[in-house]
Amino acid sequence: MQRSRGGKAHWLAASTLLVAVACGGGATEETAATSSTATTATVTTAPATTTTTSPSDTEITFELQPGPGVDEAASEVEAGRQFEVAWTGPNAKKDYVTIVVQGAAERSYLSYFYTDAGSTGKLLAPVGTGAYELRYVDGETEATLASQAITVTDVSITLEAPMEVEAGTVFEVTWSGPDGPSDYITVVPVGSAEAAYESYFNTASGDTGTLVASIEPGDYELRYMNGAGAATMATRPIVVNPFEITLEAPPEVEAGSEFSVTWTGPNGPSDYITIVPGGSAEGAYLDYAYTAEGSTVKLLAPAEPGDYEIWYASDRVPGTFASITIVVK
Repeated sequence: MQRSRGGKAHWLAASTLLVAVACGGGATEETAATSSTATTATVTTAPATTTTTSPSDTEITFELQPGPGVDEAASEVEAGRQFEVAWTGPNAKKDYVTIVVQGAAERSYLSYFYTDAGSTGKLLAPVGTGAYELRYVDGETEATLASQAITVTDVSITLEAPMEVEAGTVFEVTWSGPDGPSDYITVVPVGSAEAAYESYFNTASGDTGTLVASIEPGDYELRYMNGAGAATMATRPIVVNPFEITLEAPPEVEAGSEFSVTWTGPNGPSDYITIVPGGSAEGAYLDYAYTAEGSTVKLLAPAEPGDYEIWYASDRVPGTFASITIVVK
């Protein structure tokens, strides 16, 4: 019987940059995310709409559109938020609107959209708070034809989950935050590099998602990650406790017969019970049953008599979690 060894998640990579967030409090079973506050530049905000005349005498304007985390009147947007900008201008070939650090050199750009996409477009606020500017850029010369000051402000991010979970088990996380394109939440060992990642879910899937705890116990942390820049925007601790696995089966079975195995364990995604020849290499399997089928599963003894082992293993991570011996007569 062939097993499909699929089911491994595709993980996201993360890189460097921390962003400040304001966070709420927690309770005994749940707690909110915490983070440090980044330095915020002192700026003078411009009006919500700025008008500039281009060399072709075409009026250029910017106007922030209403949306979550956007203050149109103050020309402010929260860090990591996607926001919409209405514009007017020459709309020449390859013209685009971008957001850059205030005073950035010509040809600088961060998030941008081409004007030929329509009279409004979406930009993504950087994760760093402070003074920025919107720019209307000539697509041929890369010259800035108009600009408007905009301030990126702190954003509130919360991560609510159990304070402790058992290794290898599935648990829920409820979050609030900027929900930028490709933002995600992951769980990693405390002190992991920005590039570290394990189980994750995208915030676009809803305000509650599921993660799978590592099989290695210890101190971990949940991370809210900015998907565009792979930057950690908020963290909160979580402890992964050791799991207990038991396997109960007859000491001897007849070759080719069906027998029962009763187990306890994490019952994580794609965990399974199998029978293998004694001393088999990791990853071996003969007949098997997924733990999702219940706390007692049925296995078929091999036709060849000899010394065998029953394993608790998983498709999601390598290694055997637990084993017992069994004789096939």
